[in-house]
Amino acid sequence: MRADGTDDRPLLEDYESSVQIQEHPAFSPDGRFLVISGGGNDTGNSSKDTFICELDEEFRAAELRKVIDGTSVMLGEEPCFSPDGKRICYVTIDEKLWVVDLDDNSKTQILQVDGIYCHQPAWSPDGKWIAFATDRDGNVELYKVRWDGSQLMRLTDSPKFDCRPRWSRDGRWILFTSNRSGNYDLFVMPTDGGEAQQLTDHPSMDDHADWSPDGESIAFVSLRDGGFDVYRMPVPEELQIGPPAEIDYESAGSIPELLVHYDFDRLSPDITSIPDLGGRHALDLVGAHVNSEGDRGWLTFDGEDDHAVVGNALDLRTAGPITVAFWVRPAEAAGNGYLVSKYGWNVYLGSDRIPRFETRTAANDAWDTLPAAAAIPTGQWTQIAAVFDNEANELAIYVNGELSAERERTDKALGSTEVHSIQLGQYTAGASQQFAGDLDELRIYSRALPSGEIEQRFEREQKLVIGE
Repeated sequence: MRADGTDDRPLLEDYESSVQIQEHPAFSPDGRFLVISGGGNDTGNSSKDTFICELDEEFRAAELRKVIDGTSVMLGEEPCFSPDGKRICYVTIDEKLWVVDLDDNSKTQILQVDGIYCHQPAWSPDGKWIAFATDRDGNVELYKVRWDGSQLMRLTDSPKFDCRPRWSRDGRWILFTSNRSGNYDLFVMPTDGGEAQQLTDHPSMDDHADWSPDGESIAFVSLRDGGFDVYRMPVPEELQIGPPAEIDYESAGSIPELLVHYDFDRLSPDITSIPDLGGRHALDLVGAHVNSEGDRGWLTFDGEDDHAVVGNALDLRTAGPITVAFWVRPAEAAGNGYLVSKYGWNVYLGSDRIPRFETRTAANDAWDTLPAAAAIPTGQWTQIAAVFDNEANELAIYVNGELSAERERTDKALGSTEVHSIQLGQYTAGASQQFAGDLDELRIYSRALPSGEIEQRFEREQKLVIGE
């Protein structure tokens, strides 16, 4: 229908026999395409897929097709376009956030949440962030994450239900629905979090709100006249919606040299999310906890089910070069204990207490495991650095700043670094082989550190970790 409420008509009636469920429509930024969640004869009504169609000047639809063609592709629900129209974000029934690139039809998992709710993704107008609603912390709240999966940030913290985020065109405000007032009404808040302002206050439900492209009005659905109808209201003058934000993908798509850095210092013992000193990847603790002595802290694992999750953002999927460096103080335990695990590469202690750098070949058809020359002691801090140098064609493992073992590796890449998240304290692919002990000063680099730099870092960190 037109924005004034006239000329309402079926849009996809020619496809009702093949795609019987048609929902969650979203226009492309240039108005030439429409995406929907669809289900029907080719997908099965129990599953949804993402469909796209072309629109003419009168908004007549044609050429409805799957975003990625194929039997049972099932991309997911609630699709939304990136501001430049080159990507689509969507969610799947197993609570995962995905992005598909329309140029090459490649799809990438951005985030998987703990919980049973992950919905309503909305792309920021500058293209850097995706806002969504999830119960990953026990209650449905608003979060945002960079489109590459980094810098997950919680935006609301209410015991009630916050959902359906929508960005203002200038990127300064997020419009959302909440029942925090005792009834479902519309609210708005700054996009970096902060105090929410209530926009509607009616005994009937107000929901499904969105901004007009000119930033002057808000459309929403309400039951205030007895049925589900679409309403429109002016944007409050005090919000002062500015001009559209400039689209910028450069910062989100770049891969920094220091991928993650956690030092665990000066943290509360009951903290559950460790800040990344590089600013991109918070570390979520699942049973593992911070211990401290003065200002210095470290992470402790019980060897049973404790672990911590870094995530699987795009920059963490590098196939090389890579350096994984950290300090470890193992406790007495039987069996293997995985320290840092990505599946395509892992650093673990064997039952013999020998550190091992375990990697998949580039073809992903075999393991290539490099053990250190000797076991490390229990109850004492030891620094380990594992290095894959695809230019020098070698794997190397260092212990306390000195080269312990090296091996030629000529296939130029690590295999299977795409799917699994980086986890600490257990094997990421099987949630098994837990580590018992302490871990500190974890850094992961997207380059191969030379031996001299590893030695210098050991000498510098030795004073921090063990006071020598």
